[in-house]
Amino acid sequence: MTDCEILALVDRLEQCSLSPHDFHHRDHLAVAVTYLYSTELEPAVDKMRASLCRFVAHHGGNLYHETRTRFWMILVEQHLDRTLCLQHAVERVTAALADKNLIDQYYSRERLDSIEAKQEWLAPDRITNVLGARS
Repeated sequence: MTDCEILALVDRLEQCSLSPHDFHHRDHLAVAVTYLYSTELEPAVDKMRASLCRFVAHHGGNLYHETRTRFWMILVEQHLDRTLCLQHAVERVTAALADKNLIDQYYSRERLDSIEAKQEWLAPDRITNVLGARS
């Protein structure tokens, strides 16, 4: 994806003009990179949360998951190289984090599927040191 395509994707997410079926893992990562590219983790997580909640509500769902969102934002932050142009930063992150099931190495299914994990950040219960887990 070019810088223009990445920014268009972010705009389409924020305007809720994407179909949920057309918003894949790599697209989530590209948006995360874009949000993190110019700010710190917490404001970027807030922006991602707001965008995803608006997107989900617009499409009539309630699929937002706080723990999943923060997990991926933390990993993207760890892999993000802000010295690269946006396109190359996205390419690097999406290559490193291409496996959407990576989260299963950090969380048991029971913890990740819990109501609490959906509503608030829960620290991983498997691998914790890599994320600098916060309770």
